[in-house]
Amino acid sequence: MRRFILGAALALGCAMPAVAADAEDAAIVAQIERFFGAMRAQDTATLKAILVDDAALTAQRVRPEGVQLRRYVGREWADSVGGQPGLDERVWDPLVMRRGPMAVVWAPYEFRLNGKTTHCGIDVFDMVKIEGAWRIAHLMWTQEPDGCAELKAPPKKR
Repeated sequence: MRRFILGAALALGCAMPAVAADAEDAAIVAQIERFFGAMRAQDTATLKAILVDDAALTAQRVRPEGVQLRRYVGREWADSVGGQPGLDERVWDPLVMRRGPMAVVWAPYEFRLNGKTTHCGIDVFDMVKIEGAWRIAHLMWTQEPDGCAELKAPPKKR
């Protein structure tokens, strides 16, 4: 009986980090979902609360003539969202990589303006955990007007 209890305790102890990792990953993804919910609601206060003070955003627009980069200061970008109704971005299949208080999330997304899809792409979030909350330090994304079919296709088996 003693061996059984010891074995069960060890098994439970080994299982706990996996559960915590899943819960932590879920908290990161929930914060990203909260970010997009605030964008839809034009809630600049919540957007700024999720972004670190000196957060940067980088857009990579895919054009026939090449890729164009555009950089934004996070707080200024959040202010600009306040005057833009109809923004709707949704991610799926996020891949979370985390070490301690640092995480990177890679996820395909679809962007809609007033209900119409304008493009899809990949979002890459650099996240940091500050005072118990996950916040965005940098957000980078591609804007691919012709990328939706490929990004929405079922993943290929490796």
